[in-house]
Amino acid sequence: MDIFKYFLFTIFLELPIVLIAYRSQLNKVFIVTVLLNLFTWPLITLLYTNSNIHLLILEFFVFIIEGIGFKIYFNGKWRKAMLISFLANGFSLSVGFLISYNIPI
Repeated sequence: MDIFKYFLFTIFLELPIVLIAYRSQLNKVFIVTVLLNLFTWPLITLLYTNSNIHLLILEFFVFIIEGIGFKIYFNGKWRKAMLISFLANGFSLSVGFLISYNIPI
């Protein structure tokens, strides 16, 4: 059950960034963010624990996939979608590193 906690933590960290970026489409933000993470989060978790692929490479592909998802679902510009994906995933990855290495926040 601990693994589910990490998924919720990821959503908790990424959702505010997406909410701010797409505030004009608030009715879609929560569901799109959760659905994209329901696809990418288990995938990255499985690959990270069962392969030798470096975490940053996996995160790069998550950033690309979620950026494409933001572009499609929010009908916005590519630059904005990729920036939001980069910021959201970079933030959750950074906080994850801080927690993993017991660095006080």
